[in-house]
Parts: sequence; structure tokens; C-alpha cells
Amino acid sequence: MGAVIEELSNRKLFTILSILGVVQIIFFFVGAIYSPEPSTSMDFLMTPCEDSTPDELKWIQIRPSNCKVIHELHNYISKSPSRRDIVFQAQMPHVRNGVQLEYSKWFQFLIGILDINIEYDPNISMDEEVLMEFEVRMGYKNKNDKEWKEYYNINVTRKLHCTISEERKIKGNLYDCQPIDLFELSSNPYPYYLLNIKLPVTDEVCKKNPKAPNCGLGMINEIRFISIHQNGGFTYIWLLMKTLITPFIGYGNYWYWRRIRDLNRPKYLVEKSILALGITTLILDIPFEWITLLIRWPVILLFNDIRQGIFYTILFSFWLIFAGEHLVETGYGNTLENYWKNLTLIFLASIGFLFYDITERGIQMINPFFTLWSSDFGTSVATTILKISCFSLVLYIIFLIYKVILVWNCIRRKREAQLYQSNPLRRIKVENIIFRFKFLMIFTVICAILTVLTYAFKQIGEMQYHDSDPTSGLLTSWTSAFFIGTFGMWNIYVMLLLAMYAPSHKYFKEATILMSDIKDTVDFLSGNSENAAMSTLLKPCID
Repeated sequence: MGAVIEELSNRKLFTILSILGVVQIIFFFVGAIYSPEPSTSMDFLMTPCEDSTPDELKWIQIRPSNCKVIHELHNYISKSPSRRDIVFQAQMPHVRNGVQLEYSKWFQFLIGILDINIEYDPNISMDEEVLMEFEVRMGYKNKNDKEWKEYYNINVTRKLHCTISEERKIKGNLYDCQPIDLFELSSNPYPYYLLNIKLPVTDEVCKKNPKAPNCGLGMINEIRFISIHQNGGFTYIWLLMKTLITPFIGYGNYWYWRRIRDLNRPKYLVEKSILALGITTLILDIPFEWITLLIRWPVILLFNDIRQGIFYTILFSFWLIFAGEHLVETGYGNTLENYWKNLTLIFLASIGFLFYDITERGIQMINPFFTLWSSDFGTSVATTILKISCFSLVLYIIFLIYKVILVWNCIRRKREAQLYQSNPLRRIKVENIIFRFKFLMIFTVICAILTVLTYAFKQIGEMQYHDSDPTSGLLTSWTSAFFIGTFGMWNIYVMLLLAMYAPSHKYFKEATILMSDIKDTVDFLSGNSENAAMSTLLKPCID
């Protein structure tokens, strides 16, 4: 046969697979032993401060302190008709053991979430859904700066959802309120941040419209601010692995491209799809994140989502093409048009996710306080898209496994019917090729399952960031070993395809891929002029 997977000796193939297996183990062990969790959270109890001059633009802080602390909010009598003299402040990050911690550019992103605790009071009526308005002023400071610099000054509208059971309706008990998404910074360029938040409300407006912002609020007990960021240690390990693997994937693509370029026949669809998969893997591997350590580059999250989405699209499409060309599907051929039905579903799903990313991440590059999850409609759209994607992935993997089972049954039937009628040399040759083919298919199924799990965890984690307890989301607790190990598996799988499915240098004049209708060299040596047995075994199973 003409492909490397067929011409390579068992010893060389075993050596290659052993090396790749060791590399895969290294990826998992590096993630398990040396890398911390992908992300972590910090919890801040926002300090309520009295602002004697609420109309003046100034910073309220506690280090150094210019905050006149309001110790009991429910006993405080506001001196401002709009209650804008109450400022909730959070200074980030924490001071630990007398040492001021710092945020790092290695943290990559910073997500801010508000957790508002409301006390139950039988004299105050509160709906389950309350419209809230925040006057948010966010500042930043570098190490040598003495004064805070304004980062954002914006009014934010959110909906607060709170419930309380009948048995807990006792004065002093707390409502069960869902956290509120405040912002998402797609880069983390500064070491210190300061938040000043006001909740403006006037009695006159509330009398005219009880549903106006902040009018339906109960008695605020406290406000917690939760920040979630990527761990710097994980970022370091992640970029290190990407930096090390990129040259190998780059050379593998170049080597494979040269092999198929020198053929004197048109390229097969599988060869084109493998090259496309190799190129998208290379794009995914290039560690563009290093740029964020040098300059502020807020486009990085959107850019990463887009290139990862392209990789998923090509990978899922490749598996369908691989199944159609090699897993024997009647009516499929060596043209992309034959796969338009299956590929249409993949591309439609990809377009849906692209719309979500551009809407969410794209606008957040300009306004990090924007989120689709801030409205009922946006939440419904985002949740629907993410749930449909997870459901589609489950159906996809079931369909892929089904096709693998079909071809194995087909090979078994044809082998029993035809193969053992051949001469011994031919039978040994083809049995060896069948074993290699099955091994590759098992690896494909394992890779597909882990890829689907990785993708599903990411989407579920996205939803749990907006759930009742964002600190317990999957993206803050699932192991780095799984994440980094799956990334390594993608690269090993692509390297294996590039190496094993490249035309053998011995057959450039008439090189073909596995399952092509060509003359088998063993047949030539044994005097048999039949077509290759693999061609017979893997022709469409229509009988």
C-alpha cells in the first residue's frame, strides 16, 4: 500500500507509538503534579462607607483609609435624597499576613460577581425579581502609583432574583439570592483594583413607580464581591506546553504538505482534511498569550474562543469525513459535497457559538460590564445555545461510535468470507493493516469522547459562572491534568495522522491512502494480481 501506516515496520511503528504514549503520560502528569487548578476565586466583603459629599468625584478606600464605615446599614439614616452617600467599596486583592497581594498579568482574565444578602422583614414586601441599578466606578493602580486612576465609570442595570421558603420567613433570616454578573476583564494588566458602588434610589420615584430600579429591594445585610481569575501557575504551565509543542506541529504540517505536494495525482479528500486539521491545530497551539504579558490586549479571550471554535469545527468535520471515506458509508465519495448534510449541522452550530462569542466577548472588549446574562431574554438565549450544544455533542459521539461499530462488523464479515481464501503471505499482510486501522479508530473514539467532555465542561462551566454558587463552577474545580492531558492528546492524535497517513516516500509515483484500489506489493511477490485485500474488505458494505 502507499501510506506510511501500511509500509512502516512493526518495530518502527511500536517505537513511534511508545514515544507518543510517553509524551501523553507526561502531559497528564505535568497537569496533575506541577499545575494548579485552572482558575481560582477571591471573596471580598464590601465595606459600606459614608460619603459626606456624594456629588463630588472621589475615591473611597480602606488602604489607606478615608472610609467612614457604616457598621449597621439598617440603622443608618441617609443624608442624601437619592441615598448616594452610601458607597460600597472593595479593594483588590487582599492583604495577607500584612503583605499586600498583587494581581498578575499571568492571571489572563478577571471576572467580577456580586452576591447580595437581603434580610427578611415582614414589614417590607420584596418581589422574587427586583430591578437593580448600580453606579460603578472602577479604578486601577500600578506599583509606583500613589493615586487611583479611573478605569471605568458606568451605570449598570441588573435583575436580582431572590426566594425564601415559608418556614424561613422569620425576621433576620436571609433570602436565597442569585449572584449578579458585574464585569469580565479579558486581560489583567494591573496589580491593584478599586471598586466604588452606589445604589441610587429616591422615595419620590418609588412612589410613582414601585418597579423602578432599586425600589423593590429589601433590607440589605451585606454585599460580597467575588473575583475569579486564571491561576498564574496554570498559565505558565499552559504556555510552556504550547511553546514546546508548536515547533513539532509546525514541522509535521510542513513535512506532510511536502509529501502530498509531490504526488502526481489529485489529492484525496482525507489528505486535504488531515492537512486542514494540522493547520488549525498549529493555529490553536501558537502561544499568542505571551503577548498579554507585554501589553494590554483585551481581544485575547475572543481570539482564543474563535481559534478554538475553528479547531473544534475542523476536528468534528474531519471525523465525519474520515468515517465517510474510511468507515465505508454507501454513497459517499472523494468529494466534500457528499458530506453537506452532516457538515451543515456542524457549521450551523459553530455559527451559533460564534454569534454568542462575538456578542458576549466582543462587546466586553469595549464595555466589560456588558453581559447577555443581565436580561431574561439574553439569559434564555445563552442558556439555550449552550444546552443545545452539549446535547448535540452527545448525539454526535453516539453517531460516531455507531459508525465505527458498523465498519468493524463489515470488516469482520468480509474477512471471514474472503480473506482466509487468500494465500498466507497476503493474509498476514492484510491482518496487520487491519489491526493498525482498528487501533487508529480506537484512538479516534477515545479522542472524540475526551474532546466532547472537554467542550461540554467548558460550556457547563460557562453556565455555572452565572449560577447560584459561581465559586463551585467546573472551570474552577476540574483538574488541570484533564485539561492539559486532553490538549496533549489532540496534538498527539494530529501528529499521528500527519505521520501515518502521509504517502510513503517509496511510492510517490502512485502513492495512495489506506483503502485505495491499488495493487498490493505482497500480491506481486506472491504472483497474485488481485486488487489489494484492504480495498475489497473496505468497499461499501451493501451486501
